[in-house]
Amino acid sequence: MAVITVMLDTNAYTAFKLGQAEALEIIQRAPVLTLSSIVIGELLAGFAMGSREAQNRAELQQFLASPRVSIRPIDDRTAQYYARIYRILT
Repeated sequence: MAVITVMLDTNAYTAFKLGQAEALEIIQRAPVLTLSSIVIGELLAGFAMGSREAQNRAELQQFLASPRVSIRPIDDRTAQYYARIYRILT
């Protein structure tokens, strides 16, 4: 049986932190969660612009410390997929 991996984008992580029911359910049930390094950058940039930067960073670090969560780097293969999807959507 395949393990389902859920890759979160910035909006999904934010929805989770805001307690939105659908995001909570998906994140709580997923056996494996990933975030891209781009998403981490977007979150950190948003934290820096807000008034709770230290608290948000600490909560993100706690989330990333879970054994179910990993960060996926963006590599050439990912860039190639992005280019194909972008071409299809435009």
